[in-house]
Amino acid sequence: MRRNVVDFSRLRILVVENHVLMRRLLHEMLVGFGVPEIRTARDVMEAIECVYEEPFDAVILDYVLVGLNGPDFAQTVRYDEECPNREVPILMITGTPDHHKVAKVKEAGINGMLAKPITPRTLYNRLYAMLAYPRPFIISADYVGPMRDRRSHKVAAAAPSRTRLARGAGAASRRPAARSRSGAIIDEDQILM
Repeated sequence: MRRNVVDFSRLRILVVENHVLMRRLLHEMLVGFGVPEIRTARDVMEAIECVYEEPFDAVILDYVLVGLNGPDFAQTVRYDEECPNREVPILMITGTPDHHKVAKVKEAGINGMLAKPITPRTLYNRLYAMLAYPRPFIISADYVGPMRDRRSHKVAAAAPSRTRLARGAGAASRRPAARSRSGAIIDEDQILM
């Protein structure tokens, strides 16, 4: 089995975190991974400006933000057809990953979740997995985001898209196997299901 390779030296990542020390820590970890382009936002307004102005390969998003929580921000991005980062992989971080938060994160179309405290190893591994083995992107009447369950790939991929529902036809649109705006994914043959 061939492995996908993620070149961290070609990534553009947005970090949305309202605590200055955590924002700095995440930035330093990403620099340590070799990520050359890291944009940070301390609140929802800055984050919205960023996601509409430039493309990103991933977004690291805190659950608790000023003005809007992380899942609500993610849903705003996912459901806006005009957003250039609509399909960007999003990693949610939280201090308390309780059942309610996990459910809300799934509904918001977020790719993954990490509990604080975050170590460099866990952050690296989660980013690598999200980028090297992306889930197909689903657009349906009641959900926009990565396929929630890798095992139900064929069932989830058959859901009608919003656009096609309006026209009264067919299958869901989904993201190509390993799309990266900066070309960070080198080998696109394998996707974990």
